[in-house]
Order: sequence, then structure tokens, then C-alpha cells
Amino acid sequence: MKIAILDLEFSAKHVYLQNSSIVKKITFNNRTLYSKFEEIKSGITPQLLEQHLRNEITLALPLIEENDLVNYLVIEYHQEDWSQFYSLLKYLLKSLQIDNYQCYFNSKKMLLQLFIPRNNISLELAYTQVENIKHHLELKSKKSYKIYPNKFLPKNYNIITLPTQKL
Repeated sequence: MKIAILDLEFSAKHVYLQNSSIVKKITFNNRTLYSKFEEIKSGITPQLLEQHLRNEITLALPLIEENDLVNYLVIEYHQEDWSQFYSLLKYLLKSLQIDNYQCYFNSKKMLLQLFIPRNNISLELAYTQVENIKHHLELKSKKSYKIYPNKFLPKNYNIITLPTQKL
């Protein structure tokens, strides 16, 4: 099923709804991971999407499609100095000759999300591109950010919170 939100489009068979308590526990690479996201197999409804956009609930989608293809690389930054980090990202992406990206901000969660569109690239190529961006970011900044897809997480834990507002 195709899901369109703001100017992004995803292909996913299910969505995730964030709960206040831990829903799932998984062991991966000698680590224990906990998730507060519950899988909803029925898909996204207009009512769920409207509640998400009003910040009443939090919805997420899998970033890696079932056939191990990726359509977006995503950088998330969850700090109050997000505008400085965004300026750094714009400069960095320009130096990497990445001109096509969309940026979103959730003011309630102070969450900056930057989506870099990729057209059905393989998961391995996505990991390579993520490592390149990550390497350049580490040279410029020691700030805490997340970049997806993350090869150190199971495929079903590479989920992205849907954006609420275009920056």
C-alpha cells in the first residue's frame, strides 16, 4: 500500500503506533533492544493520520521495504539546537553533492528529520551511503543524531516516525 504524507511517499504493508510502555523485546547481535512501537497490520487510516498530524499519537513506518530496497536515507536530530545542526547538514550535503532532500520538524518533540530520496536502492548500497554521510558528519560534529537505515539494528527496527510539519 502506498502512503503519502506531506511530500513523501512510502510503500508499506503496515504502520507502527507508539505506546507509552515497552511492546516488544528482541535480542540482536548480543544486545537486547526494546520497542515501544506496536505493529498495526491494518494499515494507516485517515483518522490515524489526522491524530498523528495533531501530535495526539505517533505513527512510524518501516524504512526498509520487504524486498530489501530503500527509498530514503534519514537523519534524525533530537535536540534544542536543531537549527545549528540543520545548517551544518545543509553545508555537508552540499559538499557531498546531495541537493535533493526534504526537511521536517516536530516542534512538540523537538525532532528534526531530513529525508534524502533514493529510488529503490539496495540495502547494501544504502548502508554504504549512510556510512559516507556518517563519516563526514563525525568530522564536523560530535552531536547526537541518528541516521537510517542502520545496519546495527534489525531490519524491522529500522522504522521512521512520520513527519508532522515541513521545515
